[in-house]
Amino acid sequence: MWNLTMQAKKAFEHANILPIQESDHDWKIALEDAKEEGVDLYSQLKEELNECKERLLQILPERFKQYVHDGTLNSPELPKQVREDYLLWIRAAEETFEAVLDASFENKQKALAFLPEPVQEVYEQSLHDAEIERIERSPSTLKITLNTLGGFSTKSIVELFFTDIFIEESHLPLQVGQWYIYDELIKTENGFALHVIFDCPETEWTIEAKQINANYYYRPKAYDDFAEDKEFELQAYIEKLNPDFTYTSITPNFKSEIKTFTNEAPYMTLQEGELLVESGELHAILAGKQIKLADCLNDCLHFIFTDEYEDPYAQFSEPVPADEIEEVALSEDLELQVRAWNTMYANPHEFVDIINRVLMRLNVTEDNEMMASVYINHFNEYRILTEETLSKHCNLSGK
Repeated sequence: MWNLTMQAKKAFEHANILPIQESDHDWKIALEDAKEEGVDLYSQLKEELNECKERLLQILPERFKQYVHDGTLNSPELPKQVREDYLLWIRAAEETFEAVLDASFENKQKALAFLPEPVQEVYEQSLHDAEIERIERSPSTLKITLNTLGGFSTKSIVELFFTDIFIEESHLPLQVGQWYIYDELIKTENGFALHVIFDCPETEWTIEAKQINANYYYRPKAYDDFAEDKEFELQAYIEKLNPDFTYTSITPNFKSEIKTFTNEAPYMTLQEGELLVESGELHAILAGKQIKLADCLNDCLHFIFTDEYEDPYAQFSEPVPADEIEEVALSEDLELQVRAWNTMYANPHEFVDIINRVLMRLNVTEDNEMMASVYINHFNEYRILTEETLSKHCNLSGK
């Protein structure tokens, strides 16, 4: 029924237990680098092989096992034809799993067309590496709250709702702290079926329900400016929030829309429950029950979310005046520098002369080589670079 299975995931992982250098040239560079850095590469390789030796002997095709036993599978001494065969085996496993993911994605896209817009918007971005923060059940419903911190979504909190559940199956019960890894979604006669592989602990989970819906929330734009500052004051953070937005307090064990922000601790009132600071700790009182939310009041910073998206990098898209672009693009001010390059990137025909002058003055280093390559190739697609500019940066432009 499912393209995506634990067996397919394991086959992919098995093929990547022990990566190796892909050519004689790569081995030469690795050996030279190790010598320059004073690293005993052979001892390091031996240790890496020994760490996964037992697993390798269980999953490798028979033709590779002798090279595990003699310790050469991940060494320069491995015969070239064996190395190429081993790399082909790895690539075949990768291609097989990529085909599985592609088929799963195609099924998901077909099913999403029948689901509410919030669900479609949630799955526009991957939930890979989202962490289960809360699980709430009733006899026929399930709500899973996912925290996407460290994941691949601009949405910080995602709530998935399953109503009128027909089937729920898993090798292990779902639990808070598990990581959402891969998924597949299909339309069924009864409604929709979602199949997910979770990690820590690893399990396959399938649920079929009549309907799936979703909510999502974002971190306020100001969050990143304050999160790393241990000395900040919560009131100063709140003053940076957009007064026109609606905010919600979401913790692993409590959720309530924030009714108002105030000038005195705890600096906010809730639609549901009441906040209380006791012995420095933050608590919520709901229906006579006291729930601890945080070790200190300032930790509220991590629990304030909004349903309005604010681009945290919006300032980098603000255009730089034409008469300032050249100097700013080559300045030491990183934010202004990025803004200048983005201004040129968005308007290549408008700034032809400036772009060529900047690139002629640009000193390409190891630190900025990738950035320079992206911009040069972008400008070259518009055919606006002079022969002199292309000649100077021929190694980056492919000319």
